[in-house]
Amino acid sequence: MLFINKSPTSKLLNALAGNEYTEAIEIYDKSIKGNTEREKEAETLLKKRIESIKADYMDEKLTFSLANTALDTMDKAKLLQSDVSTAKTEISKLNDSRTAFQTGKEFVSKDKLKEGLVELKKVIESDKNYTNAQEMIKSSSQKYKTAILNEAEQLSANQEFSKAITLLVESNSILSNDPDVAAKKAVYEKQNEEKLAAERKKKMEEAKLSQEVTVASAGIVVQSDKYKVIYPDMIQVVVKNNTDKTVKNMKVSMLGFDSNGLPKKIERRFGSSSFEFIGSAENVNIVAKATFGRDSGWEIDESHGLKTVLACVKEIEYYDGSKWTNPYYEYWLEEYKEKPLH
Repeated sequence: MLFINKSPTSKLLNALAGNEYTEAIEIYDKSIKGNTEREKEAETLLKKRIESIKADYMDEKLTFSLANTALDTMDKAKLLQSDVSTAKTEISKLNDSRTAFQTGKEFVSKDKLKEGLVELKKVIESDKNYTNAQEMIKSSSQKYKTAILNEAEQLSANQEFSKAITLLVESNSILSNDPDVAAKKAVYEKQNEEKLAAERKKKMEEAKLSQEVTVASAGIVVQSDKYKVIYPDMIQVVVKNNTDKTVKNMKVSMLGFDSNGLPKKIERRFGSSSFEFIGSAENVNIVAKATFGRDSGWEIDESHGLKTVLACVKEIEYYDGSKWTNPYYEYWLEEYKEKPLH
């Protein structure tokens, strides 16, 4: 818009219309700044200019580039910068919304429903495309939901529960916590837990059966009822060497339980206490296929209160220098540590 009037305010607006921010600064500083009446007039007209730019962009009379350039000129001229910043934010949001609508519509037309819905949900209420976007979201969401549930069901049928769950979780933000999706997710989570438990149990049994050195028995040995200070109770663990090698050193894990089968810390004699006690045994010299431990044990405090002891070999060192770490140990520990006997 060209202003013919030769007043300083008209010259200022003409400079801005021509995107001449340097000239606009000079006109404002020399002819308007310091004059209260002219400053007030300029402010009023500049606010109208900002609103006009916004309105023309919303009515698609101006492209985003031209509207942004016009506002940038005012910003560079340091004129009503706060109002300009707000206007730039508004048209930028509207521009993003219009872009999202076109992109979303294109995705939906190509049956890329997930991508399309993500874009359509970005359309804002001030966008004239908002109503159309909401209608497309409604129809596409149902189609997307059906496709997702079918795909998840197929994954479930193939025992791929974790993939089915991931798929439903990813759809959650798009379908806004749909109850049907949530219900299916709960079903697959339960099935997945059952599957993982079965797999874990199988691996645990395999690890248990493949132990090179196993625990034959474990318990409390009472050396004396009267002279416990001299002959303290002991935890005795009998192990069997299932290999053709000779065991030199070993570490054994022990867990204690009271008369009710509840976990209890093992109190070592003159030592600390903990739910898991790792006992070391050196130079045990367990030859191939032999057992060891019936004449030895680990001393415990006389007030130990233990009724039952479970044990598992943790590590073995053979005389040939090789070592073995028991793969069953981690399963065993997870199964029994700080848990009631079952």
